[in-house]
Amino acid sequence: MRLEVRHLELVVAIADCGSLRKAAARLHLTQPAVTTQLKRIEDHLGGTLFVRAADGVKLTPTGHDFVQEARSMLTRLVTLERVTRRNAQSASAPTRLAGIPAHHFGLLVAALKDNVTSRTIKETGTLTALLTTGELDIAVLRRFPGTPLTLPPNVGHRLLTREPLFVGVPERHPRAQQPEIPLEALAGDKWVMPEPDDSGMNAHFARECAAKGFEQRIAHFSSEAHVALTLIRESGAVCPLYPVGGTPPGVARLPITGNPLVREVVLAWRTDVPVAEEIDDLCEQVATGYLKLVEESEVYARWWRDGGERFALSS
Repeated sequence: MRLEVRHLELVVAIADCGSLRKAAARLHLTQPAVTTQLKRIEDHLGGTLFVRAADGVKLTPTGHDFVQEARSMLTRLVTLERVTRRNAQSASAPTRLAGIPAHHFGLLVAALKDNVTSRTIKETGTLTALLTTGELDIAVLRRFPGTPLTLPPNVGHRLLTREPLFVGVPERHPRAQQPEIPLEALAGDKWVMPEPDDSGMNAHFARECAAKGFEQRIAHFSSEAHVALTLIRESGAVCPLYPVGGTPPGVARLPITGNPLVREVVLAWRTDVPVAEEIDDLCEQVATGYLKLVEESEVYARWWRDGGERFALSS
């Protein structure tokens, strides 16, 4: 005889169940059939895999090694089937993209052209889990200092941009007309902050403010940009703002001296999907589009030319 997949499954089932009777039920076989098959397998291998015990069967040392290898082979077989099915459908199947609602996300959608489905998801844990299970092909994630980004072995990643976090202040703020503002100059202001999440952004802010000798006075929590901008303009609060984009009337967008607050925008992709072969080209297209956005933002463009480009593109 030759060992077949069904033989591996039978031995693993017996090991899992600890009983020939229970294994037979799982495999929809009779107990005599399981006993006969096990004996044929052991005769073929020239060694005993199980010994009978009072409460069922126990693995021998040989059986333990066999089951360990059998599990590994069955897992690889499942992976082989999944990858083959995906590759067979890749000619027509769209690339599945998700990520944070950053400008890089929109640029990546454009780079992938029409054959893409996308959705915005902020939670790092959710994005990582969907990449791990194969429900996503590629994702745009964020990483803040102090909160590592842990990805599975079959997921590659690349830094797209280190974005400084600017601050939005009302135009009547005493520092609103300055080219930049020290973080400690905001010690007495009330802050609008996004709801805490698993990205580590709020913790990053708290640490950097503490390093400058103060604790944030957080008066409002909102993850909606239009709400935060209204609170800046109408209530005099201050709020972190990402550097790309226009600034509405009544609000000044300022760089923070020394760039203490930063997020890294990271592209992550499964290495077993067709889009993995396009990563270099996609990153180049996103970088080109991002530079155009920089130039469209007056404050960011000035920061970029004054040494910010080296900061943003360093790894």
